[in-house]
Amino acid sequence: MGYSNYKNLKQTLKKLNLEELDVLLFPNFEWVEPSEWLKQTLAMANRTPLTNEKSKSERIVSPILLEVALAYENEITLYSGEDLTVDVNRDLAGECDFFFSKHPRKSVMQAPIVTFVEAKDEDFEYGQAQCIAQMYASRIFNDQEGKPTPCIYGCAVTSGEWKFLKLENDQVLIDTRTYYLVELPKILGVFHHIIKSFL
Repeated sequence: MGYSNYKNLKQTLKKLNLEELDVLLFPNFEWVEPSEWLKQTLAMANRTPLTNEKSKSERIVSPILLEVALAYENEITLYSGEDLTVDVNRDLAGECDFFFSKHPRKSVMQAPIVTFVEAKDEDFEYGQAQCIAQMYASRIFNDQEGKPTPCIYGCAVTSGEWKFLKLENDQVLIDTRTYYLVELPKILGVFHHIIKSFL
């Protein structure tokens, strides 16, 4: 089952020996206007039934992340559905919805991983718990590959709601602000802010 075993936020923090802090992660950042392509893509998505996690992930989350990835295509790569197995005994194994790695386009996923996005249909806590486990695993992966990073960001998404997290040392910083799809320039702005912090 791997990462899907991480369903409860409190239990996840205890299992991984992490401390939670609720903070405003992004007090200052610039909004980024979506392209016409993204606006049209999301408008088309809203004309189709978004009845489950897969459809929301494909039609809402993926286009937004793709737009961010293309803005930095010479420096980062967006992966979807890749396996990240670092410790099966601790359930740090399995496929991940989306993540950015800090390197130009490559067919094979490489370190360092810098940002995760975990999409869930409705259960926000489940999404945050699973995202934290993937962030923790990516830190192990980056260390094993000799490319450690000072922090790793994550985002739990229910398509309409986006909650950002940051893993730094043994603390998980959870943003006190929840972003909504109607605030798309803000969501894009946060992702641009995160990517730029690693460049």
